[in-house]
Amino acid sequence: MYKVFISDKQIILSGQPVLTTNDSPVKMVEVRSRKDINEAYHNLIKNPVARKLLLYNNSDGKKLLEEFISLFWYVEAAGGMVYNQAGKRLFIYRFDKWDLPKGKVEKNESHQQAAIREVQEETGLMNVQITDELPSTFHVFDLKGKKVLKRTYWYRMLYTGTGGPTPQIEEDITEVVWVEASDIQKILANTYDSLKDLISGSFT
Repeated sequence: MYKVFISDKQIILSGQPVLTTNDSPVKMVEVRSRKDINEAYHNLIKNPVARKLLLYNNSDGKKLLEEFISLFWYVEAAGGMVYNQAGKRLFIYRFDKWDLPKGKVEKNESHQQAAIREVQEETGLMNVQITDELPSTFHVFDLKGKKVLKRTYWYRMLYTGTGGPTPQIEEDITEVVWVEASDIQKILANTYDSLKDLISGSFT
């Protein structure tokens, strides 16, 4: 199952017509062709009331994701959920929201290399290493008249240094802070919808 976020709307891509959430009405559409995907997507966008759409193909959710991606200008980014040795997590504050360090994957750069580089650049922390891969996030946005779908590859990282973080001001980051597990709800109250499952550890 994959979730794609478009502003305050959400599209779920699944091999089967099964939902694990019931917090809002969901329109279900069986996909037999790319035309079905395109039509369902535009119906969702044009409907000011609709918030959630489930697309399924009774087969392979990964193939459905690939077909969905093919409708957009596609870009890839990578970033990290960084822990220190005390178990605290690192968050950045940018554009009046809590976020995780991330950025575009450069040419000839692996997702892992990009994730580490972006964490280092945006937080000033050098001694970071990847310990695990986390689920990707997806969101659609407008850029110069184009509909862009961005996939962000996420990695759990461990910081083993002793210095404190430094925000990358030129990237509009104003704060970088370590957060206790008991304070995560404060982060969730003011972060992007696309990150909430990742931050809370709920990936279904």
